[in-house]
Amino acid sequence: MAIWLQGNLQAHDFIPADYWTGNVPLVRDQISKATLWLVQDQRDHDIIAFCGLQDNYIAGFFVDEQARGRGVGAALMAKLQQTYPKLTLAVYQKNIGAARFYRRKGFTIVNQDRDEATGELEDSMIWQQQR
Repeated sequence: MAIWLQGNLQAHDFIPADYWTGNVPLVRDQISKATLWLVQDQRDHDIIAFCGLQDNYIAGFFVDEQARGRGVGAALMAKLQQTYPKLTLAVYQKNIGAARFYRRKGFTIVNQDRDEATGELEDSMIWQQQR
C-alpha cells in the first residue's frame, strides 16, 4: 500500500492528495482480489514494484521511488507481455511519464474519456501480442 500511495501522490499531483488517502481502504480490498505480480529487491527482498491485474486489465502498475530508472518497470512489463496475449489499462493524460512508458511498451490509445471520480481525462490503452 505504501508503494501505491507514494506512486499516486507523486504521479498525480493534479489530483488532491485526500482523494488517494481516502481510497486506501477500497484499494486494499481490491488488491486482495487482484492477480499480483511483484518485484523484490535482491538484497533485502523488499517489494520494489508491483502490478495488479483484473483478468487482462492492469488496474495498477507501480515502481517504488528508489527503484525507478533502473529498468525495474520495463522488466516487469516485459514479463507481463510474455505471459498475457493482451493487456489493457487506463492512464490519466496528465500523467505524461506513465503514458510515455506505456507507448514505448507498445500500448496504443483506443479511447479517451473523463474519469468520473476525479474529473480528469484519461486514455484507455491496449497492447496485443503480434501474431
